[in-house]
Amino acid sequence: MTNYYKKELQILFAIFIFKIAISVLLPLTGDEAYFIKWADNLSMGYYDHPPMVGWIIHLMSYISGSHIFFRLFTVVTTFTAAFVIYKIALLYRVEKSKALLTSLIFLASPVDLLLILMTNDVALLFFSSLGTLFLLYSLEKKEWLRYSLLASLFLGSAFLSKYFAVFLMLSLLIFSFYMYKSKALKNVLIVTAVVSLFIAQNLYFNYNSCWNNILFNFFARTEDSSYNIGTPLGYFGLILYILTPWGVYFLFKTKFEKTRLFKLLILILSVAFFIFFVVSLKNKIGLHWFLIFTPYIFLLFSFMDEKYLTKLFKYNAIFTFLHVIILVTLLLIPTSLLKDNKKYSDIVMYTQPEALCAELERFDDERIFTLGYSTAALLSHYCKRDVTVLFNNSKYGRFDDKLLDVRTISDKDITIFNKSPINEELLNVVCNSYVLGSFETDGATFYTAKCNGFEYDEYKKRYLDVQNKKFYNIPSWLPVGECYFRERYYR
Repeated sequence: MTNYYKKELQILFAIFIFKIAISVLLPLTGDEAYFIKWADNLSMGYYDHPPMVGWIIHLMSYISGSHIFFRLFTVVTTFTAAFVIYKIALLYRVEKSKALLTSLIFLASPVDLLLILMTNDVALLFFSSLGTLFLLYSLEKKEWLRYSLLASLFLGSAFLSKYFAVFLMLSLLIFSFYMYKSKALKNVLIVTAVVSLFIAQNLYFNYNSCWNNILFNFFARTEDSSYNIGTPLGYFGLILYILTPWGVYFLFKTKFEKTRLFKLLILILSVAFFIFFVVSLKNKIGLHWFLIFTPYIFLLFSFMDEKYLTKLFKYNAIFTFLHVIILVTLLLIPTSLLKDNKKYSDIVMYTQPEALCAELERFDDERIFTLGYSTAALLSHYCKRDVTVLFNNSKYGRFDDKLLDVRTISDKDITIFNKSPINEELLNVVCNSYVLGSFETDGATFYTAKCNGFEYDEYKKRYLDVQNKKFYNIPSWLPVGECYFRERYYR
């Protein structure tokens, strides 16, 4: 079989080499640094999302602390997703050659190439794919108990990766009873019982942590939402990008048999696409939202004639190599050629963080604060020192709220670092006095401020009170065990 697709495998090997090269060349991103900060502060949960990606990075850090090493998990995940595509196709009696070619098409797609960053969506794809496969195995094979338990563990881990797992599990629940009737009851009961333990863990964390995940994902994240015709158009554009225009064309020319596989895919994708469409009416949808559903999107191609599959592989590979050319070119551009870019300080910070750390060493053992979570997480990782967010009322990246008790810096002298000039109005209000500074790294100017005598009471009025109202305003119908933010500043 592999000899028959020798040419396709050679192409995939070339894509794989370029993917590794891009993974090495691409600087550590702010979100990745933020998840590394999670891993460095191991916890039952974190502000934004359930904890799985932080736990995975923490385990991997015992071998290496390099972000390039952490990104190897994304490589494992893409091959896992391709394996799941192949196995589900075989399970529902797709021809072996078509099943294999469908999985190869996934590996030849831009979606696979762009799966480089180590994020919670990658963990979600890894665990949800295997959880789905094992659940379907439990329904189709004799060893139903073993596969039901495996499905439970992986679907539970998917839930602890991101709440999107609920949409997939809802679809699988409906499919199980719709197609397998009472035969599915024992499987579903076992999976439900075990997954409930994972859900209970997350509820316990939220109960004792200000309901962080709930307030962020269902309240704070949507507070500024408004209807915008551009967001649904962007949503449909992403679907077209994943399927590709030629993929859509071939699907229109395909005769779909109403098999169990077809019903599974229609159910999963209908639920997902409907929910995403409703959300897109008021919120921007990102490509990463679709990652959990990519195996089922690509499984649609398994219904095609093999001649269309072969063409689709070829066109996807060409499309992917265009991405490779663009990405490698951008990554190899000398930073000095980008000095006129308004984001040049960001470029220097992400590409030369060690140089910034060398400059920040002048502050000895002082605690350094920044105005954004990406900068704080990046410098914490590279400078191997505590860099924390201050003066920030954004709804994103508020893990530092738990790490920093602002009362501890009352009347202290602190240092603030920023990529752009620091607004002196901030300093006038919360500092008894201050001294501004700056330094250059590779032509980019970075700014510092020495704040003498930090005024906690003024900071509380202008920042903590706002944050309490926006991010820690727990609904009265939710029971509260502990809430670090309320207990520090409002009791």
